[in-house]
Amino acid sequence: MKKSDKIAYHQKNPPQLEKELEVVRKELVETRIKHSSGQLKDTSVLKKLKYKIALISTLLGQKPLKSSNSHQNTSHETTQK
Repeated sequence: MKKSDKIAYHQKNPPQLEKELEVVRKELVETRIKHSSGQLKDTSVLKKLKYKIALISTLLGQKPLKSSNSHQNTSHETTQK
């Protein structure tokens, strides 16, 4: 995966990432079917798709944490003063 692809994923918002995750998961299922029937020549595609899924899942887990952490810090600072 190119660095520009990773950056593009980082710039997407959670709904876009969820839609992309759904598309990549469907693509992985189709690719597994091709692999099991012997139609897939390049098996590295499976690894690449799994990597994309892991990257998107990680980003989805991080996006809400960033916004909730900044909110918690703000509220915490006001209670100390």
